[in-house]
Amino acid sequence: MSNVFYMPPVTLMGPNAIQSLGAELASKELKKALIVTDSVLVEVGLVSKLTDELTAHSIDFTIYDGVQPNPTEKNIEDGLELLANSHSDFVISFGGGSSHDTAKGIALVAANGG
Repeated sequence: MSNVFYMPPVTLMGPNAIQSLGAELASKELKKALIVTDSVLVEVGLVSKLTDELTAHSIDFTIYDGVQPNPTEKNIEDGLELLANSHSDFVISFGGGSSHDTAKGIALVAANGG
């Protein structure tokens, strides 16, 4: 018996990438995102560009903005708790390396049961 792990990555990059995200996600019938980011990106309004796109495609979301530079296990644990409590069915990383690392950690642990 072999174990199979599949975590499908989708990376949209470049100018206006956010404008194609909603349609991409809607085509996969995803319903609620956990957006993993940091508080600065929320405060300066960059995350609202993402949430506006999701809303335009009827995709609900919850924001986890507790990511810190050089994320810790606690960042992943807090994100996992929010993922479960919000009933999100997928994760979006928004920001730099710390947000990406935290989002990957959350998704990896959630997909593998701990």
